[in-house]
Amino acid sequence: MADKEIKRRFLAVDQGNSLLKLTLFEGDEPWEVGRFSSSSIEEIFSVVEGWKPDCGAFCSVGRIDSRLVESLRLALDGRLLVLSRSTKLPLAIDYSTPSTLGLDRIALAAGAVRLYPGETVAVVDAGTAVTLDVVDSSPAFRGGRITAGIRLRFEALNRRTSALPLLDADGPMPMAGDSTATAIRSGVVLGLADEITETFRQYKEKFGCTRLILTGGDAALLSACINSRIPADHVPDLMARGLLYIYNYNEI
Repeated sequence: MADKEIKRRFLAVDQGNSLLKLTLFEGDEPWEVGRFSSSSIEEIFSVVEGWKPDCGAFCSVGRIDSRLVESLRLALDGRLLVLSRSTKLPLAIDYSTPSTLGLDRIALAAGAVRLYPGETVAVVDAGTAVTLDVVDSSPAFRGGRITAGIRLRFEALNRRTSALPLLDADGPMPMAGDSTATAIRSGVVLGLADEITETFRQYKEKFGCTRLILTGGDAALLSACINSRIPADHVPDLMARGLLYIYNYNEI
């Protein structure tokens, strides 16, 4: 089903593990982006009221904040789609436990279908957790892998050992670290980049993936590490585009 070509203001709301992200679309193109470290309804709605969206969609990686959803629904005069297990989707779900499949992974898959129709792609969402999923050309979500994100890896090394410091990704990352700090940083960041690169190689061989898509908070960092070896598309608004596509598909 084709998207409606309507110049309206659409609000995509992505409630993740660490941040809540708002993306405002004018027609089919992203116009404004807002990120919030907390789900303060007052702070969020000062932005929403200024943007004046006509409609929107909401997706949460975990527990849904019912107060936030109801406030959004009121602000949009009821024209809000809350992504759920019963939402009609523009792709099939080939997953043995669909009731446990994260709604964020579904929205990202829909975004990939919208941007790359007819292709089999690997979608990597690099956030608190990292998902590496296959979306085939039929189109269908075929499953994938879940692993710890960069911040979790740094924290685990610090908390589960007696001597390793807590670091972050800012700083040198040589191929072979010449200090404890550079060894940890290279192990975490370059190690995850290697994992993504090898997973894509396997997906390409097994499923015929032709494209690697990176999104999420650490996507830019990982893209810089990966692009020296294989081409990777960095699409920061993939989730928002997926929510817009699902909204239009449901003709709300």
